[in-house]
Amino acid sequence: MRILPAPALLLFAALPALPQSGEEILARVDRLRHPWPSFTMELTLKAPGLSQQWKVSARENGDARLDGLSKKEQGRAVLLKGDQMWLLLPGAKRPVKVTPQQRLMGPAAGGDVARTRFREDYSVEALAEESLDGRDCWRLDLTARRAALSARKVVLWVAKEGTLPLKAEFRMASGKVQRRALFGAPAQSHGQSVLSKMVIEEPSGARAELLFGNWGKGGVDAAAFELPDPDR
Repeated sequence: MRILPAPALLLFAALPALPQSGEEILARVDRLRHPWPSFTMELTLKAPGLSQQWKVSARENGDARLDGLSKKEQGRAVLLKGDQMWLLLPGAKRPVKVTPQQRLMGPAAGGDVARTRFREDYSVEALAEESLDGRDCWRLDLTARRAALSARKVVLWVAKEGTLPLKAEFRMASGKVQRRALFGAPAQSHGQSVLSKMVIEEPSGARAELLFGNWGKGGVDAAAFELPDPDR
């Protein structure tokens, strides 16, 4: 085995760490929102003068269901399967089909709340180093993989330390910003880092705060993801 001289060892130690691939960065970011193959958690949505609480159930394939917990939302549910979304309303025999861009509160759309999986929804177009608010970051320029996604491009800033998402800009094909997402510091649940907070803002000034808590591994009922049969 060849032993390097001391100066060479010091030079090697001083070299910067090799950057992660864009795919690896996205996988680590996504794990904060999807820490286990299937899980449940409680979501609190806040906008000026408004508040909602939902139970979120997510499956390994990315399907998600929201069940209302707050008084006004009790009995209501939102079901997201692939790129399709339905509202399940109390007393209604048929589910109401809507787009994942359907607003739940302020700028927070059903797709934002139920699922955002960067690695599956977007491909990495460019990866660069950039500072954001004094923090060393990776800047990822992402392009939508599917036509169903309203945001054709996303610019995502991820802090190098801890590979933590800080900010995302969702843009139209023209480059115009649709909305921004600001990510809070992670929390710990069952030994896993999970996202604790996200703020969604629109250029108009509309703003919604999403608080994530009471995470649980598994515990997802597959039957809850079946659309009700109106003929029964």
